[in-house]
Amino acid sequence: MNTNHNFNTKPTASSRAEIQKIFSDFSEALETNNLSPIKNYFTPDAIAHFSNLGEFRGVDAIIKGLAYNGPELNVVRNKVTNSYVAVSGDQAQQSAYMTGILANATGEEGFNSFLFGGHFVNTYVRSSEGWKILHLRFQLDWQHGNKGYATNWRLADGMIGWHQNTETPAILSELDAPWRVFPNPDERGTDEEQVAETYIRYAWALDQADFSLLTTVFTEDAKADMSPFGPMNGQQEIVSLLKILRSGQPYMQHAATNFRVNVTGDTATMDIYRVVPFTPTRETLDAPIFGAHYESRLRRDEGGWKFEWLHYIPGWIYGDDSI
Repeated sequence: MNTNHNFNTKPTASSRAEIQKIFSDFSEALETNNLSPIKNYFTPDAIAHFSNLGEFRGVDAIIKGLAYNGPELNVVRNKVTNSYVAVSGDQAQQSAYMTGILANATGEEGFNSFLFGGHFVNTYVRSSEGWKILHLRFQLDWQHGNKGYATNWRLADGMIGWHQNTETPAILSELDAPWRVFPNPDERGTDEEQVAETYIRYAWALDQADFSLLTTVFTEDAKADMSPFGPMNGQQEIVSLLKILRSGQPYMQHAATNFRVNVTGDTATMDIYRVVPFTPTRETLDAPIFGAHYESRLRRDEGGWKFEWLHYIPGWIYGDDSI
């Protein structure tokens, strides 16, 4: 089989596709600040735990608690990337990244803006009416810009390690990540989807400092070339150096999209385009602009896909959907 696809890891299997659609609608409802139409997506006893907003129990409390109540805005954008869903029976677990912009226009070109990013872990259950959200968890990782647009948020402090004001994070990868909760899911998707999921798992493991999970994405003889290290040889060296890199930073977010996957038997290549936040203008607000890209080779190893070569190439890329 030799195919080339441009997709954003939206599963074709029915349960995962339904769950991805539910979360897409939820993200859109947040963006438009109108959550009432999606009330039926939640179980009656649903819980939402957002590090920036607090914890809300029950549908009405969630709808009220997640509503934006800051200054009037001209522009709101939420971008969901790196979404992965694991289904097991009547339960499912999802991880996803979200980057957002809250802004008002200033002059002809610019915006007075507030940018933010964070990660989700969501739990779903199957009901007689379809899949429902049981638990939303969101951890705000970073923010930049006019904090006046987020007057009721608890902002990420950007500090490393424990300090007196430290609060327990909303998400613990070792217990909450879908690869931990359902390591052998019912639906694995196509080879192309599984190859793209390898990057999603890599990014999640690195960004959430889940290093034992990170070891699962590289073959033992893997090679990599990534800044600031340069060439690296073998799973042990790659993961060890990435662990050192991650330990000195309060957050990372390797959001990516436009996965270009080519599968040939038990080998594959994949190009990946990294979404790096930038202060937008009217011209660039909705443009496909990427801050770096990866080139990679993978092979099927012990039943799953793993990187045998990963090359990180920094540099802005301005393109369109054909990238």
